[in-house]
Amino acid sequence: MRRQRFVWAFLALAIVLTVYGSFSFIQNLSQGKGVFVPGLTLLIIGGVMLLLCLVFYLLSRREKTKGGAFGPKPEKEEKPAVREEMKKESEPKKRPSETPCPAEKMAPAPSDGSYIRKPSISRYDRGDSESAYVKKIGYGPVLRVTGSEILDMRTNVYYRIEGNVVNQNGYGPVFEISGNRIRAAFGGYLFEISGDNVSKTFGGYFATFNGGFLQTNDLSERFEISGPLSLGQRLAVVALLFGAP
Repeated sequence: MRRQRFVWAFLALAIVLTVYGSFSFIQNLSQGKGVFVPGLTLLIIGGVMLLLCLVFYLLSRREKTKGGAFGPKPEKEEKPAVREEMKKESEPKKRPSETPCPAEKMAPAPSDGSYIRKPSISRYDRGDSESAYVKKIGYGPVLRVTGSEILDMRTNVYYRIEGNVVNQNGYGPVFEISGNRIRAAFGGYLFEISGDNVSKTFGGYFATFNGGFLQTNDLSERFEISGPLSLGQRLAVVALLFGAP
């Protein structure tokens, strides 16, 4: 801004000197007074100043087109190291590759060709890990079976099949499974399953698993089962539905 003001002041002064010197020089000549030296001097100084302004203007235009000293200064080229650093900062950080923990890695097989035998799982604990619901026809869901865990939705009590024992959470054993039969933990046998038939240990044929349904022999009670059940799960379901712990 100061530079521009100086240029304009310099130009205005040059015009004033040129006009005043020309006027004084011409007026003295017209009156026959001869050459007016001060006026001629001012005219020459003003003319030189105007010439300098013109030269400065032309140089400024030329430098602006080339981006030189009188034009806008070009931005300094960033050093390669700076550009590389900015590029690294702008790149999204890669997530560290997920590697399994040492505990998750599989143990190598023994060199003698033998294999480590996994601990056996009781057949009563096996079953679909997805939930299977036992719904009483005309009533709604009464049991939810998820693997070895059974929720009695009527009382909101959880049971778990652990080995050959059915435990009630917070209480202890309530049923014991023996082969295809189930009995009270501290009492006699209650039910026996043979194929799809359910029999009372003392009382004979009692109910049937037919497709996705469990129904008593007299059709007084009928249940729909939404998924497959293992033998242990079936015995526990029958005991919870029809037997007293």
